[in-house]
Amino acid sequence: PVSIVDRAEVPSGPYKPNLLLNLLLGLGLGLAAGLGAAVALEYLYDTIKTRDDVRNKLGLACLGAIPKTAGQESFIEELKDPSSLVSEAYSAVVTSLRFSTEEGLPKNLVVTSTRSGEGKSSTALAVAQNFARRGASVLLIDSDLRKPAFKAASDKVGLTRLLTDDKEAARSHIVPTQFSDLWLMPSGPLPPNPADLLSTGRFHEILAEVTSHFDIVIIDAPPVIGLADSLLLASIAGQVMFVVEGGKTRTKAAVEALRMIGSTGAHIVGATLTKSSEALSGYGYKAYGYGALDRKRTEILMIPHEADH
Repeated sequence: PVSIVDRAEVPSGPYKPNLLLNLLLGLGLGLAAGLGAAVALEYLYDTIKTRDDVRNKLGLACLGAIPKTAGQESFIEELKDPSSLVSEAYSAVVTSLRFSTEEGLPKNLVVTSTRSGEGKSSTALAVAQNFARRGASVLLIDSDLRKPAFKAASDKVGLTRLLTDDKEAARSHIVPTQFSDLWLMPSGPLPPNPADLLSTGRFHEILAEVTSHFDIVIIDAPPVIGLADSLLLASIAGQVMFVVEGGKTRTKAAVEALRMIGSTGAHIVGATLTKSSEALSGYGYKAYGYGALDRKRTEILMIPHEADH
């Protein structure tokens, strides 16, 4: 016979399997939560970080990886020094561009990105300056009619002036820069309807005119997501370089931007990886909004001060 004390110390029959079931259930829920968190983090931070990511996730040739610089002044100075890390990195990009199409170097090239702040304007300038340093005559067109990056001496000349007046000659809206053999067509005054201006067909006429006078025309365009401007420019120019910020550009957003560019019929020659930690490891600006035209953006002074002449 079993005493009352013994009965109190021995668990009843159903208790043991319930305890085991609870332990297994807790373990399963813990594993599921951990896996779910890992998947969520991977989704949230699924960014383009390396050259291999550009090739594998975006299906593009990586034209080069560019190290991050301290700021715009530092960037300009590094461009002037052919032996700097930045100049060397962009030199590799320029070399890659020579083999990016069946005809060789593109005559016209739109430079754009998924979103703002990825370094597309810096890349447009660096590629243009690198070609100019090699003896080519280069025109840089600031076609970002919302947040222009390149500052000229006056707003009396620029792309918007040409887009609103079909009698103006394009060459009268081109100014020299501080770099030899590199000229600039600034954006001009900010219009209220950039996409409408670019969709009229006038830009095609402007591009045809300047292409006959310059060896290479580099077009700095707005980002793709949320705007029609770059798609219109890509459809006219036909060749696009895609800029990707290392470790920041989301894969899904970049893929969508590339799909939109592809729908225009333009050829994407490849991608340049900017602000790359990979570039600093041996391989090789802050985001701004487009919602309000009164927000300030860092501008790159392209014309020397009068005292410098």
